[in-house]
Amino acid sequence: MAKIILEGWNEGLQKVSLTKLQIDLLGKSLKESKLNVDYLLDDKEVIIEIENLDLANEFIKEAEKIGVSCKLNLN
Repeated sequence: MAKIILEGWNEGLQKVSLTKLQIDLLGKSLKESKLNVDYLLDDKEVIIEIENLDLANEFIKEAEKIGVSCKLNLN
């Protein structure tokens, strides 16, 4: 199982886009997606576990485009 780790955010972070990305790509609920964004904005690390490595890599690529600092952990 892979873990997507959202470590921080850059100025200009597109909060709504990050929420929508989690819903559309990862199948998260609106509530969970918004909570993850709120945690990230409070400078808390967010860990999202995912089975599909290709999907994880796609999420990271898109998240970085909208202002998220993230990495993938395969442990």
